[in-house]
Amino acid sequence: MSRRSAYFQMTRGLLAVFLFLALAAAGCSGYHFGTRGLYTSEIRTVFVPIAEADTYRHDLGERLTEAVCKRITDRTPFDLASSQNADSILFIRLKSENQYISGLDRYNNTRQKNMVWCISAEWKTRQEETLARLDPIPLTSIGVSVNEMSYLVAEMGQSTATVQQDLIDKLADRVVGLMEEKW
Repeated sequence: MSRRSAYFQMTRGLLAVFLFLALAAAGCSGYHFGTRGLYTSEIRTVFVPIAEADTYRHDLGERLTEAVCKRITDRTPFDLASSQNADSILFIRLKSENQYISGLDRYNNTRQKNMVWCISAEWKTRQEETLARLDPIPLTSIGVSVNEMSYLVAEMGQSTATVQQDLIDKLADRVVGLMEEKW
């Protein structure tokens, strides 16, 4: 094999590798790394007013709002802002809170009780454009309805307060999950 043909083959091989790398880089140009790619880039700040509660328990709206704000600062690139400075607003409404007994002992004492909460949430821009919709969950006039359930088992050391906190944490995760971009 002559020196010239070996040089030509090596050049052709390097050209093929370079062409492959260029095409691979162009194919991956739309991908994002990290959690920044999960969220819209047009929104930087969020205002979360105190959640309205249609229940008789006075502190559930405040506790739910606090949990949602904590999740937003921990999991998203968004900053919390006042109502005047925010790019978007996240409305939350606790629509119902139900409890029912699911287990009794032989003396008719409650051994297991279920708590079910239903909330609605809507994330809007300043121009009243809705940002968050989740299709599998039925839509209402307020936005997305989310049901969450938790169990109270007294023998396991649970109380109504621990079950409520569990529900608040689950609902806060679901609400902040609505802020992610659709794939």
